[in-house]
Amino acid sequence: MLHTRVETGDIPVIYLEGEIDLDSVETFRWVVSDAMRGVSQVVVDFTGVTFIDSSGTGLLVRFCLDYKAQGVQLQLRNIPPVVDDVFTMLKVRTLVGDEAFLDG
Repeated sequence: MLHTRVETGDIPVIYLEGEIDLDSVETFRWVVSDAMRGVSQVVVDFTGVTFIDSSGTGLLVRFCLDYKAQGVQLQLRNIPPVVDDVFTMLKVRTLVGDEAFLDG
C-alpha cells in the first residue's frame, strides 16, 4: 500500500511511504499529476518507500521524460537502497538524467 503526503508551496514536495507497485501505480500517477499542475518543479521524496516494481519505475521514468520535454522539473530525493538497486538494474539514471536526482 502506498501512502502519500504533499507539501504545497513554491516547490511542492511529494512524500511517499510504502510500496509502489501495480496495485498503487494509479495513486502514484494521480498524486504526481495533481502536484505538477501549474508549477515548474516538483520534488518526490522516496524516504519511506520500501519497494518499487517495474510498473512504478516505468511510470516514474515516463513522468520524468514527459515533464522534462515540457520544461518542468520532476526531481527525486532520498532514494533508499532497495529502490536504488531497482533503479540501477533498470538504468533509470541513464534514462532520465542525473539532474533528476537531488542526491548526486
